[in-house]
Amino acid sequence: MRQYLPRSLLIVSVAILSVGCSGSTATATNTSTNTSTTPTATTATATPSNPAATATVAPVAGGDTCKFLSASDAAALLANPGPVKVLVADSPITKLTTCTWGKITTAGVLLVAQELKAAAAASEIKAAMMQSVVEPIPGLGDGGGFETKSADAVTVVFIKGSTLISLTVAATGVNADAVVAAAKKIAGGI
Repeated sequence: MRQYLPRSLLIVSVAILSVGCSGSTATATNTSTNTSTTPTATTATATPSNPAATATVAPVAGGDTCKFLSASDAAALLANPGPVKVLVADSPITKLTTCTWGKITTAGVLLVAQELKAAAAASEIKAAMMQSVVEPIPGLGDGGGFETKSADAVTVVFIKGSTLISLTVAATGVNADAVVAAAKKIAGGI
């Protein structure tokens, strides 16, 4: 089984990062389909660097707990998911939280939450994210749907406010309705 990467979050991340880089252009390439998306770069006023603006990546302190999806909700998506591994990357423009149960390449649950801190046009971010949606899901946050939907992998992506979520479940006989229900529960908690 191939590894599933939330393509829409990659595209939006590159778009957000290009906003913070003066005069630059960023290109995101989806390796599974060899298509390229080039977000339009905008200029920003350069600010002096300071240590507080340095991005940090660290595991969650005090044991791993995913603030977006509970262990019991993960168990409803995947039999015996095991403990969650949480990694948080914090930068001046975004906070990226990754929660993983099991092994996403064989059988696992992967939740990626990107909480945007920088001011950005929500309509442009939503439009970039929706490019990867193959089937919209009504009533999911401020917009979203299936990015992947097959017998062995389901990915649901959505945006709510300034938070982008990608929820992937990989296993034989994935229940797409259960993934949608979990995504709607996450959206309700944001």
